Amino acid sequence: MNLNPSTTLKWSALVCAVLWSGWMVWWIGSFDLPTLVIFSIGGLLFGLGWYVAMRFIFESARLLSRDDRQPVDLPRGTFNRWIVWSGLMVVTGIATACLLDLVNPLIPAGNWHWLIRSLFVVVVWPALAWSLRPLLKRHLPA
Repeated sequence: MNLNPSTTLKWSALVCAVLWSGWMVWWIGSFDLPTLVIFSIGGLLFGLGWYVAMRFIFESARLLSRDDRQPVDLPRGTFNRWIVWSGLMVVTGIATACLLDLVNPLIPAGNWHWLIRSLFVVVVWPALAWSLRPLLKRHLPA
């Protein structure tokens, strides 16, 4: 198999669709056939949309060729920087969600609950990403 940025993008879209479908089914908690079919179709559409959006972004940034047969002259590691950045966002997003589940019982119920939860995510997610940046500095764009 010829592994190029386009093939990597296709595989990552497939993994993204499977993870999204699995997460949605697990989150709903219903494992009956209609739920599985609906979320499988939704995951397929999500993966396709993610592939088209990422392909457009990478082509616009000239990280990916518009024609799959044409190689792209990239400095070594340019495409990998975006993969590392995406992984950093996913890992810190999952960590933020876990931390939010821990502090959610401590947030007082009422009209301000939603606002405090939202502010928690807005503050903690970038703080976690920024705190991990020194560890990944050589892999991330400037």
